[in-house]
Order: sequence, then C-alpha cells, then structure tokens
Amino acid sequence: MTVVLGYVWGIWWWRCADSRIDVDPLRVLFSKLPTSQVKIAELRKAGLDKFRESCEMRGIPRTLPVDIVVCGDSPCPRTREVQVHRWNGFLPQWFLCGVGEDYFVCAPEFCFIMVAGNIRSIMREHVRKWQYVVALVELGCELCGMYSLQNTRRGFKDRTRPLTSSTNLYAFAGRVTHERGTSMVFAALPWVVDGMRSPMETVLYLMLCAPRKWGSLALPRPLCNVLLDVPEHLWDKTTLRHIRPDFLWPELCLIVEYNGEDSHEGRGPYDQEKQELAQDMGYKVITFRKQDLYDLGRFNAKARSVARYLGRRLPAASPDFTALQQTLQQMLLKHQRWV
Repeated sequence: MTVVLGYVWGIWWWRCADSRIDVDPLRVLFSKLPTSQVKIAELRKAGLDKFRESCEMRGIPRTLPVDIVVCGDSPCPRTREVQVHRWNGFLPQWFLCGVGEDYFVCAPEFCFIMVAGNIRSIMREHVRKWQYVVALVELGCELCGMYSLQNTRRGFKDRTRPLTSSTNLYAFAGRVTHERGTSMVFAALPWVVDGMRSPMETVLYLMLCAPRKWGSLALPRPLCNVLLDVPEHLWDKTTLRHIRPDFLWPELCLIVEYNGEDSHEGRGPYDQEKQELAQDMGYKVITFRKQDLYDLGRFNAKARSVARYLGRRLPAASPDFTALQQTLQQMLLKHQRWV
C-alpha cells in the first residue's frame, strides 16, 4: 500500500530535516496519485505506528493527524482520523520523496502549493486577502532560507542549506497553474527571497520592503546574506576573509543588520566585527534590534534613515496607513505558525 503524506506532515518533516539530502534518495514518479479509499486500519497495516515512532525521534509530534493526498476523483472521505487532500493536476517530476517503506512525503514545492490552496482553512481567521499572502511569503522565505521554525525557546534552528529556492517554487507553480491556490502563490512569490537566516530577518524585510498596501514601507528590495570579500588591505585587522550582511544595497553602499539576542545567540562578537569591517570597507551600516521591531515609533525613525540613504522619501503616515502598519506588525510578530 502506497501512502502519500500531505502538507501537514510534509511541512513538519522538512522542518525537522536539515536538508533534502537527509531524505532517502529514493524518488518516485507516479502518473496518478493513489485512488483507493484509505482507512486508519489499512494505514496501521502499512506500518503507520512504526513510522510515527521514527518520526517522533526526528521531532515530529506523534499526535499529528494522519494527512494524506489522493487523486482528485478518489472516493476517499475525510474522517476524524484521516485528513484527505485531493489533487487533480499535473504531477511534476520528483514531486514525492521516499521517507519510509511505502511512505512518501510531498516535496517542499508541492507542500507550498497545497498550503496556498488551503490557507483560508489553515489560518482559521477572518482576515484580508493580503494577510493570507503575507503568511505564504513567510513560509516561502523559510523554505528558501537557512532556518526552520521549531518548538524550542529560540523558536528556530539553523540549516546548512535551504530546502528549495524561489526559482524552484516558480517553476513548480508554473506547471500547475490551474490548481487551487496558484493565484495566491503568484501573488506571494515576487516577495519570497532566498537566503534569510532567521525569522526576525524575514519580519524586518517584510516591514521594510513589502508593498505599501500591506502596511509596509515599500523600500527597494536588498540582496540578502550575500558574500562580500574583505579587501586584502584589511586582512591585518581581522581573520575574516568574507562577511555576509543581512541586507545589502551594493550600488548605494548601504547595509542593514538585524541584531537580536533571539536570532544570533553567541554571535555578538562576530556581529560587532562584521559591522566594523563593513564600515572600514566604505559601507554605511544601520542596525535594527528586537525592540525596534516591537516599537513602531523607533522602527519608523530608523526606517527613515534607511530610506534617506536609498534616496527615497517616505510619505507622511496617515491614520489609515498607521492602522495598516500596526496590523502587519502584529501579524508578523505574533510568530504564529499557520502550518
């Protein structure tokens, strides 16, 4: 019996895996998803309990509901024990990854599309459409970034490499344009960036650079965590040969850093050295801290400095925009995982 686990299990699986290399290299390509009616007894015969034990060792909650994907015309009903997601469309190559005997999990790109198709029921809140898009952007930045959300005090863990890229998300979405949720995906993907290293970097990026209609300041998009070579004439001052600014506008020699105790544990000396090096290399460095993101007055004051160096003038905030900005801030800083 072949069991294809849906986005609920999929997102948890990929958050616990360090990279795609952690997954069994077995890849399969089905011309069609399973169509037979699936019952919990059949899943147990297929080794569900044993599979759950192995997943629990990876950090996936044992109480997670059984969440499967079936062909769209399958007569498989949704029950209390089994959550069913139907898929009608084209199945791109490598859309499933083997994670156990007879068990397969949706690839990160497939999970992203399925989340978009179910985002309204996932969030369970009556919110504006742009807030659904923001939630997708957050998930996209996580999948394309160097962190994954966790149930720990820190709230996330570092990755050695991203699970996917914005290019791969675009490519997958382009093959399934008639599926539910793809319009939401194409609204979110222009704002998904590669290389974010913490959830708070994603928060800062969205508060600075997302569209103004979302309550953001619509500043030009930066390069994120790109490698900058340290010039040889500075080598006698440091052992670093490269630095990775959080946000970089190279044409304007501007760097924005997020320094927060929650996101950069043990990196204080490195961050300080990195900022001093960047200044010695001729860059203007503006640093945001955790308290700046929680206080809109402090945030807007620093954001105006960033805008000034970018040659932008931020319009005066109207009461309507201030309310919109507060809505965005509260949504991003709630740190609620929708999936």
